[in-house]
Amino acid sequence: MDKRLLQTMVICFAISIIYMDWITPERPATSVPPAAVNQPAPVTPPDGVGSDLVVEAANGDPEVVPEVVIEEQLFLLANPLLEVQITNRGASILSAVLPGFGEEISDGAPLELISPDLRSGRALEVQVQTAGEDLAQKLWEVVETSPGGVTFRTQLQGGRAVVRSYQLPADGYELITTITFEGKWPVATDVRYEILGAKRLRYDVSGRMAAYPNQWVTASRNRDGSIDDVDHRAVEAVETGEIRRDGIAWVGLESNYFAQVIRPLATEAEPAPALAMLAYGERPGVNTEQFQRLADGDGIHPPLQGWPMRVGFRRKVETGTSHVYAVFLGPKSPMILEDHASWDAMRLIDYGFFGWLVRPFLWLLRTFDGFVGSWGLSIILLTFCIRGVLHPVNKRNQKQMQIQQQGMARLKPQMDEIKERYKNDAPQQQRKIQELFKREGVNPAAMFGGCLFIFLQLPIWLALINTFTIAIELRQASFLWVDDLTRPDMLAQMPFSLPLLGNWFNLLPILYVIVTLVNQKMMPQSDDPQVKMQQKMMSFMMIAFGFIFYSFAAGLMVYFITSALVGIVEQKMIRRDLRAAGIVPTPGVSTDSGSSPGPGSGNVSAPRGPARPGSGKVKNR
Repeated sequence: MDKRLLQTMVICFAISIIYMDWITPERPATSVPPAAVNQPAPVTPPDGVGSDLVVEAANGDPEVVPEVVIEEQLFLLANPLLEVQITNRGASILSAVLPGFGEEISDGAPLELISPDLRSGRALEVQVQTAGEDLAQKLWEVVETSPGGVTFRTQLQGGRAVVRSYQLPADGYELITTITFEGKWPVATDVRYEILGAKRLRYDVSGRMAAYPNQWVTASRNRDGSIDDVDHRAVEAVETGEIRRDGIAWVGLESNYFAQVIRPLATEAEPAPALAMLAYGERPGVNTEQFQRLADGDGIHPPLQGWPMRVGFRRKVETGTSHVYAVFLGPKSPMILEDHASWDAMRLIDYGFFGWLVRPFLWLLRTFDGFVGSWGLSIILLTFCIRGVLHPVNKRNQKQMQIQQQGMARLKPQMDEIKERYKNDAPQQQRKIQELFKREGVNPAAMFGGCLFIFLQLPIWLALINTFTIAIELRQASFLWVDDLTRPDMLAQMPFSLPLLGNWFNLLPILYVIVTLVNQKMMPQSDDPQVKMQQKMMSFMMIAFGFIFYSFAAGLMVYFITSALVGIVEQKMIRRDLRAAGIVPTPGVSTDSGSSPGPGSGNVSAPRGPARPGSGKVKNR
């Protein structure tokens, strides 16, 4: 029986640790300090720049005018939700800022989704492999500026040109960019261009469960135009090199709470565009000095934020045809993504394997927050709901445990007799004991219902881990002394670092261990060695969980502590009901056959079987 219990414990721990490593592998990264917000005003181009680059000769052929000297310029397109800084170098995005979200609570700086400090690279660069020039590094000319918009143009050899324009609507998280190819381009099918996003996005790095590396996400399109499969892949799973896929409706890079998505807009010729996706993975060797320098930081730049990867599209050049793209740069909030149902944006949120539990949990949390106005209190109310649903299971489990414990105590003399009689024949001894259990209606496995109840809660725990990892509403939501429910509570910073625990003192995991140990002490004690072993293993498990949970989100720890406190009250209620049913004796009351209740007797006779609670002694057979 001890082996069976130990195997169950090992399985519980293995499932927990493997799943946690699966969804959130350890990172060498640390928190990124907020970069200084740079918002240069739009620079008006000099008169005439970009207006007379190509003129018609007498014979009607284009004639190239000598190159104009161009300086690098920055332009800020902004609305209340999104600020995008665009450079004429490559006509690309230098940074993207979300004013409605904070980088850190302490400084109040707006969140930088894309920035040089994150080593994001410039986003939405365009390359034409046969152009003979590096369009991403070239300084483009400014053709036009307007409120919320800017247009660039670059001249190429042979009278060809590329025009890029950006337009940011007055509201929302989508930036519109248009690409037009002018002049006589070859009609060969291999003349294609690439449009690629940023290398990295900002993601929260704070503790084991808050760290969530960049992933790349693709949405394939069915023949009827609907979105088929949405695939989320970890960037670190991609080897260095090029990846291609056809039939892609949109492609992007995402972190736990934010995303960059590029999607071609429909035209009359292509009402439901499905293009060839292109991705470039760039990863140095894990053990190289280059990676170590990036991972540690250099004193100027913050530590490396995940492996770099550019994702976008490769598309055929079409002369005189404008290709329009919408670029989503914003939070993965259901309320916001619902406004983008036309491209099935809600599927940006990956609820994981236990999504069937995560979705109702999130719905309940949002509903409770609408009433009480506190995410911490909402978590407590969610805990009451979950414990209420589990109460009948727990009560039945406790009842069976008590009945079987009493049955085992009653059969102990007969078991000892069998062990003595067949001490030299182990198979016969086991067979006789099993026959005794079957005849008397005793099931020893039911005595380990406590571990079974914890095992049944594992899907709930794992679903809650996903809930607190992807719920952007909980990001930087405060409760009591906790500043951010998606991070460890980090009550105080220690002057030293402990293995596996780090240098922050987290109070909530310690409170959880204390409450669970108190709950264990309140459980009824037994003289049965197997029951004692079970109780010791349960106590050891709770302490081990304290170490495992030490770096978990504070919101998850609020759930665990509340659940343990509710469990103490629930245990008292269940014990009271079991006493009323005669299954558990009243403390200090003897139920020996023929005797009246009274104090002084420590021995309580058990029922003959689970279905016969009562008194009476059974003679050895």
